[in-house]
Amino acid sequence: MHLRLMTPTLASEDPRAPDVAEMLAELAAYLEDLYPEDEDDPPAPWTTDSLAAFGAFLVARIDGVPAACGGLAPMEDPQTLEIVRMYVRPAHRGLGLAGQILAALETEARARGATTLLLRCGPRQPAALKLYARTGYTQRAAFAQHREHETNVFLEKGL
Repeated sequence: MHLRLMTPTLASEDPRAPDVAEMLAELAAYLEDLYPEDEDDPPAPWTTDSLAAFGAFLVARIDGVPAACGGLAPMEDPQTLEIVRMYVRPAHRGLGLAGQILAALETEARARGATTLLLRCGPRQPAALKLYARTGYTQRAAFAQHREHETNVFLEKGL
């Protein structure tokens, strides 16, 4: 039996594509299960339509199947972008996909003239928090529509 190495492809894609939308629905269900007490969080000011229009939504595929994703959303300050919808499907965790997507999003943010990246994570996502700490993100106060809450950890990084 030969083990074939799975080489991911990483590309900007439309988050409304059916197989990507399916992965985003998985992410929503995962977060609802992980943080059931956070149901009253205000809605995000962006939608999949606005993320598609902004054109900075990355998908990692393995054998043509979406394995991970992440995107950038504009903020009021044009030099600040928010990292949104970072997710790695459980079957593909531990392969370094989140780090690859994060690095590519940072590169894209710099190309768009951003000097600051912001994001929201949660305390029950230790692997994600370790990745962000390892790559230079530091804690900060709530921003935009987000609120201070025990289920929120806010991070930022200067580019």
